[in-house]
Amino acid sequence: MLLADVAAWELASEDQRAKARGRLAAVRRAEDLIALGVPRCKADAVAAKEAGIARGVLGRWRRKVRGLPRGARAAALLDARRPGRPSLVDAEMRETLEALLFGLGGHLTAVHAHRTLLARHGRAPKVQTVRAWLRRWRRENARDLLAVTNPDLDRSRHRPAGGDAAASVLRLNHLWELDSTPADVICADGKRYAIVAAIDVWSRQARVLVVPTSRATAIAALLRRCILEWGVPEAVRTDEGKDYTSRHVLGVLTDLEIEHRRSPPYTPEAKPFVERFLGTLTRDLFATLPGFTGHDVAQAQALRARKSFFDRRRAGRARNRESEDDAATFGAELTAEELQERCDAWCDAVYGRRPHGGLGGVSPFARRASWAHPVRRVHDERALDALLAEPAGGGWRTVRKAGIRLDNADYIAGELGPLVGERVRIRSDAADPDRIFVYREDGTFVCVAEDPGRTGADRAAIAARMTESYRASRTAARKRARDLVKRQKPGDTMDQVLARAGIEAGRVVALPNQGKAHRTPALTQAGRAAKAADKTSKAAVSPKHTVTSASVAAAGALFLKDEE
Repeated sequence: MLLADVAAWELASEDQRAKARGRLAAVRRAEDLIALGVPRCKADAVAAKEAGIARGVLGRWRRKVRGLPRGARAAALLDARRPGRPSLVDAEMRETLEALLFGLGGHLTAVHAHRTLLARHGRAPKVQTVRAWLRRWRRENARDLLAVTNPDLDRSRHRPAGGDAAASVLRLNHLWELDSTPADVICADGKRYAIVAAIDVWSRQARVLVVPTSRATAIAALLRRCILEWGVPEAVRTDEGKDYTSRHVLGVLTDLEIEHRRSPPYTPEAKPFVERFLGTLTRDLFATLPGFTGHDVAQAQALRARKSFFDRRRAGRARNRESEDDAATFGAELTAEELQERCDAWCDAVYGRRPHGGLGGVSPFARRASWAHPVRRVHDERALDALLAEPAGGGWRTVRKAGIRLDNADYIAGELGPLVGERVRIRSDAADPDRIFVYREDGTFVCVAEDPGRTGADRAAIAARMTESYRASRTAARKRARDLVKRQKPGDTMDQVLARAGIEAGRVVALPNQGKAHRTPALTQAGRAAKAADKTSKAAVSPKHTVTSASVAAAGALFLKDEE
């Protein structure tokens, strides 16, 4: 046995050796207590409790190494099978079983594995042997199995986190993280609301908003609350959900000059602070509230089981809808408003005042109070409301003669008169749903338009103002045009253009191109004909009409004589 143990130690992995050394340490602890006079049973119980194992297991380990040499005791506590006893699961079976484990994970049973071996290989060990092999393989390859069957949990448990995600965040409101999650609490109306959360990374101060669903308007409402309380952030980090990348949210961030940083899909570690905050909120607050549904399906089922069958049946008989039945099952008592009040109180009085290890033992409240530099703030709350208002009707409309058509109504204002035919941007007025804010395409505010049929305004008076503003804009446009024509004199422009063109053309002279003589038979014959015609013309001239140098000289002498 001693040689077998030594051989097993040589073949064992480092993890198996470390496990054997830990078992030997527990055995030594029991032996030390026994040597001090503690009864054997009590010594085993104390050592087993410290090691987190059963007392009987420790007793078996102690008896197993009794009488062995000092260097062979750890090897005797190995889990590995002794050399010389080959496994009944050969290489082909092992490959099949590993594929089943990776494919089915925790759903694989020994019976199904045994049947699969028989079907594929025509042979298999006993079901008990397969069960023991599966149990040992799962224990020895737990991390690899978890990485394949549950990557998110593996990343949460085993991914290294030696860095500091807040190292690059240097000041207050430098970076906010935003995220949403369903609340683990059912309210009295039987509905499960959503939680939209924001956290300032530098101070760890956090805020949440209880909303029916996580959508663009809910995120805008949370931003409004945080901006009014904390100031305007330099950047926000979100995931790529449709609510966070909507045109409304992106437009708000652009208008407020806030940088938007997107985390890649399926990477919650990219925004670790808001993820951890939501986990703390669930464990520390929601778990203590009436209507708590548990963190997962298993917990929800356990909470349902706590209620007696009679109570659940009575609640189901009194209420027909399933949501109301769940509210009764989980003991829901809070309204959405009351849940919001508890979340606010917890964020301020508990989470905000509790020392944080990541802040060096300082609370978020004290951390924010220590910032002595100014922060960007919006002092005009009404202007912020108008900016954060939800786009109406898709956000864009073309001004018609009758106004802006929206929801089967015409919204009008005197300032819209000159804009007929122009494309404008519109936003809802959160304070009054019968009015809309109108902006030009460049973002310039135009007016607040209204539906007279709902607001009771004088439609004729507003229409008259639209006509008046239209005429005033056209009169101003014509006057400006007359002034420009009078000052610039466009009728003289062609003369100026021709004069300049002549000057520019005279500056450049083209040199003649000598070229190459082009000859054809026809051109040759035509040249001969031309020469013949010239000779005939010269011969036809009369001699008396021929002017010679002698005649010219005689004429000149006669002229001089007449002059004398």
